[in-house]
This record gives sequence, C-alpha cells and structure tokens, in this order.
Amino acid sequence: MNRTDLIIFDLGRVLIDFDFNYVIRRLKKHTPLSEKQIHNYFIRTPLWDAFERGKVSAADFFRRLEKDLKLKGLTFEEFAPLWNSIFTEKHDTVAIVRQLRRRYRIAILSNVNILHWEFVVGRHAFIHWFDHPVASYAVGYRKPDAEIFRLVLRQAGIPPQRAVFIDDVQAHVDAARAIGIRSYLFINAQKLRMDLAEILR
Repeated sequence: MNRTDLIIFDLGRVLIDFDFNYVIRRLKKHTPLSEKQIHNYFIRTPLWDAFERGKVSAADFFRRLEKDLKLKGLTFEEFAPLWNSIFTEKHDTVAIVRQLRRRYRIAILSNVNILHWEFVVGRHAFIHWFDHPVASYAVGYRKPDAEIFRLVLRQAGIPPQRAVFIDDVQAHVDAARAIGIRSYLFINAQKLRMDLAEILR
C-alpha cells in the first residue's frame, strides 16, 4: 500500500445524514405545487448547481425559489431555518474520523451551499477537526470536477497517490480514482472500517 498522508471525507450521507423531504414538506405549505412537483424541480433546476458553486447568493437563491415555486407567505428569515433543519450527525462515522485524526491529516470535500455549510459548521464540532475543509460554494467547483480534487491535494501539498477519499456517490469515487486517489464507496461505518483496516491499525 502507498504511504497515506491525507484522508478526504465527503460530508453528506457520510458524516451527517439529511432528510431533504423535510424541506419539501415545509415548502408545500407555501405553494400550490405538489410535493412531487417540488421534488422534481430540485432535481432538474440548474439553480441548485449554481448555488453549490457559489454563483448565486443565498438571498438570490431564495428569490428564484420564491418565483419558480410560487411561494407565498414565506420570508428569507423563515426560509433559512427551514432549509437548514435537515441534518443528523452520523456518530459511528465521526468516531472513525476521531480515530484517524490522531495519525493523519484529514480533509472534507463537500458539494454544499453556503446556508448548509455555515449551519453545519456552527452546529457540529467535528467540522473543526479538519485540516483542509473544502466547500464547493467557496471554490467554484463541484464533485465530480477533477479540479476540486486537485485543489485539496494542492492545499495539502501531496500527490494523489498519498491520499484516500471516501464518498457515497460512485461517480465521485470514480472521478477521484481517475486522477490517482485511492477511493472507497461509503456504504456504512462498518464497511468503512473494513476498507480502512490497514490505516486504522
């Protein structure tokens, strides 16, 4: 096995879980659209990608949603907590990070918008453990863009062969592998412990 200097974690579904259906149910109270229509909107709209690349401010994102989803009776100040109250910490995976940080540098590489990132940073202490936290909205790239992986490698000052990457999306794992990063598809904490057995010794 190559020497390991950096372990890079995805955030959503790996270190924190989330229930986006909560957002859809809450938005339904302010729009004539059905929950299915709201769900399909978020899947198809390019606005999501732009928000996670930092090309759209939080206020402009809300204004676009207000227009596209025909929202009524909802202010931005009410929208922000609705948008953010979806996260649950995955304590079993965070325990692995706690163990790894004693011996390795660690990084987060997350496709995330500014509202979610600032909320998670304020609520979850483990975020502050990371030597290299990289949020897509702040750097203008999203996984599976190769450049976002290269960016975290440059920050750490290491070649790809000395990094390990963990993500729950196969396309992201494949993109990291394509530039030479040893990568694992996250299924659950138990499987991750098996994948990282040599590193965790």
